[in-house]
Amino acid sequence: MENNENSIYALKTSAGQERNVARLLARKSQDSGVGICSILVPESLKGYILVESSTKIDMRNPAIKVPHLRGIVEGDKDITFEEVKKFLKPEPIISSIQKGSIVELVSGPFKGERAKVVRIDESREEVVLELIEAAVPIPVTVKADQIRIIQKEAD
Repeated sequence: MENNENSIYALKTSAGQERNVARLLARKSQDSGVGICSILVPESLKGYILVESSTKIDMRNPAIKVPHLRGIVEGDKDITFEEVKKFLKPEPIISSIQKGSIVELVSGPFKGERAKVVRIDESREEVVLELIEAAVPIPVTVKADQIRIIQKEAD
């Protein structure tokens, strides 16, 4: 249930420092009583964190000053809980993979190799690939989070 007295703010951070900023901000706000209720670090939103607060976030407040926090994103309207919901339950990686797509393996023994998606097993979150550079096509089964899509299948 959404509390109508609280507002949600987007804060800009240095890329890759989102979790550190969130941790420091949570600690400092607890000690100073700044009114921060919750902090969300969405994986898909690089360089930003979302903060729910009962008071307006004032970047001049010393309690808000933490390393790598760059500022508040000013906007015409408040961020609604409906807009934040999509970050709470991210879409599984497997749903964006299509048969025939060209991918690069980002971990495991074939790291750096390019491959073509042959089959997708959504229930197990696995994909079966054929390595492009291999002399003989051998099917390789990997978890969906071990690949990065380079080129989607053209319809």
